[in-house]
Amino acid sequence: MEQELQMLAKLLIERGAAVRIDCGGVDLNALMESRYRQALAEIRAVLDDGTLDDPACFRRIEQIVEIFEDLGPGGGSRHDF
Repeated sequence: MEQELQMLAKLLIERGAAVRIDCGGVDLNALMESRYRQALAEIRAVLDDGTLDDPACFRRIEQIVEIFEDLGPGGGSRHDF
């Protein structure tokens, strides 16, 4: 089902489909900025975490990728570990 939704979204975008989002007066830019600032703070905390001391920084990278995934766009094709 996920693949079909991605294909449908691509087709709609290619054909110039417009989407209207009504969030009841919520400032979407402020909402997004707030969420991204929170994600950056979480990433800073991961980088400052002295308990994540593996030489290859695998645990740090994994946690940062998880934060990025929580934002929605996913970890990409390289997150297969």
